[in-house]
Amino acid sequence: MKYHYAHAAVAAAVLSFLLAIPAGDASAQSAKSLVGTYQGVAFRGVDASGKAFDIFGANPRALLVLTADGRYSIIVMRASLPKFAANSRIKGSAEENQAVVTGSLAHFGKYSIDQKDKTITFHVESATYPNWDGVPQKRPMTYKGGELSYKVAVVSGGVGAGDVVWKRLK
Repeated sequence: MKYHYAHAAVAAAVLSFLLAIPAGDASAQSAKSLVGTYQGVAFRGVDASGKAFDIFGANPRALLVLTADGRYSIIVMRASLPKFAANSRIKGSAEENQAVVTGSLAHFGKYSIDQKDKTITFHVESATYPNWDGVPQKRPMTYKGGELSYKVAVVSGGVGAGDVVWKRLK
């Protein structure tokens, strides 16, 4: 009889323990659970008229790295950036330079996660959009099934809100 009570007590303890563990990626939004390398999936914007557009065009090239010590780097660019006719990045024409500036964005610094508010904040140290240098960029986020998504209130081009989606690389 005592044997059955002991097994029931152990089973109850194990069940309680298992129920206390977060179930899956959706609830595991700590900085440690997000550490890794991600490929950009989507960078969508919505302009003032409500029209949706791809901020970096079709099939953008993008990489996000989140490190265990709280550092990050983001690089995003259009797949169709022009080659420079002068074969020198410092001798690009006005049109070539404009295409690269409007078709790419990079920044790095530290990041933090607020589990309560479900936000990620990029503490930008330096960016190719210098207006972000030293300015924290707080984003409402979700993480599920290896996919990190966040919202941008005003995209760096100043043309409305945006949605960003990253997929963890294996």
